[in-house]
Amino acid sequence: MSLKKEIAATIRVVRSVRGLAYEDLASVTARTNVSALERGKINITVDKLIELSGPMNFDPVALLAISLSMSNGESPEAALERARAQLESFRSEGGLDLLAMQIVDETLVQRSRGKPEGSKNAQAIRELKEAGFSRKDVMEKLGLSRSTVYGHWKI
Repeated sequence: MSLKKEIAATIRVVRSVRGLAYEDLASVTARTNVSALERGKINITVDKLIELSGPMNFDPVALLAISLSMSNGESPEAALERARAQLESFRSEGGLDLLAMQIVDETLVQRSRGKPEGSKNAQAIRELKEAGFSRKDVMEKLGLSRSTVYGHWKI
């Protein structure tokens, strides 16, 4: 999904409504970049979107909500309500608590190697092995590939 046109239109209109010239955004990016962005010729990074939002005095979440709503043919309020519901669901699933542990002292914590479900698989394989199941039984019971079971079996 590309929002190039929608973001271009939103930035163009916000800049116009706020009475800002290209030069007012010069502290963030070159005039030619703002022009190309507003014509939908270039993409924008999240970092640059946040930087541009500052001089425009416009929240980047609102800017993105407007752009997404244009793409989805809905109101910005509907896009924000959907995001609010997903945020609440994420919170109730413990996502925000887990997220708080991902950055420590301004450094992203490294995750363990392998696929995220690997540690769950390893634990399940160990438990079944200790219970006396064969490798083949473990493969069938957990629905895992031979290589996954054999890889964790030796540990």
